[in-house]
Amino acid sequence: MIRLYTAGTPNGRKASIALEELGLDYEVRHVDTGKGEQKTPEFLALNPNHKIPVLDDDGQVIWESGAILLHLGEQHDPEDRILPSDPRQRMQAIQYAFFQTGGIGPNTGRLGEALRKEGERNDEMVAIFSNEVGRLIGVLDRILADGRDYLVGPYTIGDIMHYPWLFPIWGLKAPQLMERPRVVAWLERIAARPAVERGMGIPA
Repeated sequence: MIRLYTAGTPNGRKASIALEELGLDYEVRHVDTGKGEQKTPEFLALNPNHKIPVLDDDGQVIWESGAILLHLGEQHDPEDRILPSDPRQRMQAIQYAFFQTGGIGPNTGRLGEALRKEGERNDEMVAIFSNEVGRLIGVLDRILADGRDYLVGPYTIGDIMHYPWLFPIWGLKAPQLMERPRVVAWLERIAARPAVERGMGIPA
């Protein structure tokens, strides 16, 4: 039994996309973060850091989205659907997963938080985070410049982990993304995958 504790956030959607790509049977437990369910004693027993997603894989509990995707790739991916068995490609996939958790994720999150503070918006902080997000998208553009379809070549956890975080920026048609047609085309390829569409809709 695989059970996913999640909510409709970019990090939560990483896990559901990976599960859908692997075609695994799993049970969804929606954690209502608006009501503070992530801070209940029951949830803290699963993740002391009170964040979603959390994966319970037959009694093994894993938290942190990158760790969850790595676990799924190592334990449930005999056909190399999200984590290559080739050692070089495997390490590249892990590298891009770490790049996302240290780059696009935190900086787009901080940018969104800064933009939402309308009454007390700090324009300097908005500019700092906007510029950094633009720089990181430029890094992705350089990686894709050789014509590869996905970050490693084959589709991997590196692509999955970036997509839900870049999806809102793409939806807003933010200039720092739309001015990078290679990155837009890469997002379009990911969006066209049926498993991605299903995973982005979880929890319903």
